[in-house]
Amino acid sequence: MKPVYEIRSGALAGFNLLVPQLGGDPSALLTRVGLPADCVRRPDILIPIATLTELLNLCADELRCNDFGLRLANMQGVRILGALGKLLLHDGDLGAALAATHRYMVLHNQADHWRIQMDGDELIAQRIDHFEEPLAAQQYRELAMGAGYRLIQDLAGEDIRPRRVTFRQQPVSPQQCYRDFFNCDVLFGEERDSLVFDAEILQRPLRRPGSRLNHYFEEFTQQLLREYRGDIALQVRTLILQTLGAQQHGLAQIAELINIPPRTLQRRLREAGTSFKQLLQDARMETARWHLRASSIDINLLSASLGYTDISAFSKAFRVVHGCSPLQWRKKHRQPG
Repeated sequence: MKPVYEIRSGALAGFNLLVPQLGGDPSALLTRVGLPADCVRRPDILIPIATLTELLNLCADELRCNDFGLRLANMQGVRILGALGKLLLHDGDLGAALAATHRYMVLHNQADHWRIQMDGDELIAQRIDHFEEPLAAQQYRELAMGAGYRLIQDLAGEDIRPRRVTFRQQPVSPQQCYRDFFNCDVLFGEERDSLVFDAEILQRPLRRPGSRLNHYFEEFTQQLLREYRGDIALQVRTLILQTLGAQQHGLAQIAELINIPPRTLQRRLREAGTSFKQLLQDARMETARWHLRASSIDINLLSASLGYTDISAFSKAFRVVHGCSPLQWRKKHRQPG
């Protein structure tokens, strides 16, 4: 049985604003592909990548908008990070924020991951699919690439421009659409999907969030908590997963997000028959098993994304639970595809 690749509903940020501008009905389009009409307002829903690509293709066709993926990306940015964004935008530089964002995206998008590396004076962000062809994912890939670019601008400045952008696929819109969006030459039919920047942008300080953005992050967190009202264990587990990327998943940070004292949180979890330590381990191990089984992600990156200090700490924790190393488990349980 092939794995089902899923992505959180944050990938549709801006959908309810863009579709009406193009003359469409967001709820009707969502319903046609089998998604809840309110899924855009529910930040923790998992959407199969096949369903998301179907939705994007439907919108492009029905709304006669070949660049729908890019237009949706233009309405996104740091908001796709949810509760993590609240932790990122207060100090540090772009390099640190991108490292945390990279780890976050590993956990919140099973359909692909980004490989970020330096090559001389260039910063190369390469996007790598996990799912197989022939999924008609041109709109999705343009959304992913565009959202990655807008995220960097949101974090450190709208004046940031790539040196070049490359796509493996062929264009679905006129070339000028891509040049206007990315502000540089865009190449198609290349070996990889990538955004290439001057490496010096990593030293840029982060932009300070305004009141509207802070309000958005607060509302996002409160919506997550409302989804699991009455179940403190699920609330904590959800916030752990939301903040693993920043490695800010200690009891104190989660208690602050829930807005209760740490000792009170400890007591309520104990009354629910669990503990913060147990919930953290369960969330990490469940996520680790999925990626080891279904994705090609490097184990070092997975370890960092889950919040371990190094690969040996991850391997030790995994062996305690599963009786073998992550690499041994992957070889035994790897799914073809």
